[in-house]
Amino acid sequence: MPYVTFFHSLLKIMAPEYFEKQEPCLEAACNDIDRWPTPHPGRILTLPIMGVVIKVRIPTSYDKPGTSQLVQSAQMLWELVLLGEALVVMAPSPAESSDTVLALVSCISPLRYCSDFRPYFTIHDSEFKEYTTRTQAPPSVILGVTNPFFAKTLQHWPHIIRIGDMKQAGEMAKQMKVKKLKNLKTLDSKPELTQSFIIPLKSISPWKSPPQLRPHFLKSPNFDGWFRNRRREMTHKLEALHLEALCEEDLQQRVQMHSEVETVDLVLKLKDKLSQAERDHLPVRLGTLSKLRAHIEAVILALPEDLQGILHKPSTP
Repeated sequence: MPYVTFFHSLLKIMAPEYFEKQEPCLEAACNDIDRWPTPHPGRILTLPIMGVVIKVRIPTSYDKPGTSQLVQSAQMLWELVLLGEALVVMAPSPAESSDTVLALVSCISPLRYCSDFRPYFTIHDSEFKEYTTRTQAPPSVILGVTNPFFAKTLQHWPHIIRIGDMKQAGEMAKQMKVKKLKNLKTLDSKPELTQSFIIPLKSISPWKSPPQLRPHFLKSPNFDGWFRNRRREMTHKLEALHLEALCEEDLQQRVQMHSEVETVDLVLKLKDKLSQAERDHLPVRLGTLSKLRAHIEAVILALPEDLQGILHKPSTP
């Protein structure tokens, strides 16, 4: 949850003080925040900040969601954001459009929203022509707009949310235009909604029958981002295991069976792996990198002095 209203309240307190006192003001605010209690859903928290006390309550999963059409459609909105559908939010003010877009983007947490989103989009943005054209389908993006001009230029978009003051209460349903996707099974609304959706993706194996994955999600930018992140994590894990295995080998004994050229090549590759481990912060055990440096140094010392001098020189970027 973005807690936009809460952070707005903090900024209203901190911003005026910052322009008068500069960095000491931020240090004082950080000291106050460090003493805040751990947040618990359903409990009223008293949060002192720069001489002011803020009382907040985080809603629980048992709180009633309300009766507005937007809240009742939260399940459908979650699905649209998850699938990276084109969505436009029409609001009466930049603050409301921005807050709504940020809430939509964060609703699929812990998944990261990987498409583009514009909390406050105007006619002066460089993509205006691209997003308003009718010659091609709208891109995977969430827009927040306030200009009434967009009500006409974006009316061809498949999913439109209008928020703000309504003339009649009965018109609320008409203010929301959401195309329901066929062949999309609706999930139960729970706080762990996204997490329960992701869990089957972690057990995919070429030796098992594939689970009933939603084909729409597999084609979305959010799945691509999730897949790339998981692939990067697994690659880093394999690299870390490889480094740990190298540290357990007796490299000095092994290099005796190889030529100087092969030994120099080994040193260069080990240095590259060491640099990669430090650059990518690989999840290696404590002491692994130090042990690998010692192995590299021992192999270098086993070479002739002229090669030692070359290999001890720092590599140029």
